[in-house]
Amino acid sequence: MFSKYLSTVDRLGEAAFAVLMVIIINGYVALSDLNTGFLYIVVVNLGACLSWGAIDGLIYALSSSMERNNTRKKLIALKACVKGKNTTELVKKNINDTFLVNFSEEGKTAIAQDIITHVQDASISDNKVLTREEILGGLSIVGIYMTVGFLLALPFLIIPNKLLAWVISNGIGVAWVFGYGVKLGVSAGKNRWLLGSIMAVVAVLFLVASYVAWAA
Repeated sequence: MFSKYLSTVDRLGEAAFAVLMVIIINGYVALSDLNTGFLYIVVVNLGACLSWGAIDGLIYALSSSMERNNTRKKLIALKACVKGKNTTELVKKNINDTFLVNFSEEGKTAIAQDIITHVQDASISDNKVLTREEILGGLSIVGIYMTVGFLLALPFLIIPNKLLAWVISNGIGVAWVFGYGVKLGVSAGKNRWLLGSIMAVVAVLFLVASYVAWAA
């Protein structure tokens, strides 16, 4: 389900944010004396992941809806341009806020002329607030957060020593964030190990900050 509605980078990014959140929770809750129960730690982790995952999933669904409807409006505007005067220039203006803005004037003119030729055959999507894909994409994000929360809470369920469980849980989390940084570096085409290391350091700083906040 996750891979069907979210790209690889989106999935890794959401997982990385979920990891950072759990790291903070583990630093404050798992080592605090508020409650020493292992089940309490797991419930707090999963509850936070459910809450933030729902918020992030809703933001994703609404953002995707806005982007889709903006694209729909753009297509309607392009269709309308064909019926007016100075058609080529009007079409060029309507593609200037897309990636096509980086093309030369000759390239934009050629693209505009192709659009004029084929735009009337383009279908316009229904005007909907949210589509099934957008809703399922948002639910996929909730699923990612819950999966991360469960996996990082798992050491507290199977290891009787809380400190050891804390080390293993957060060690896995830091390693995951490092992998996310490497993936970002691969996407950018450079400095993947450096970016991965920076992300890992950020995760450790979050961990230290949460522990210091508890200790204070």
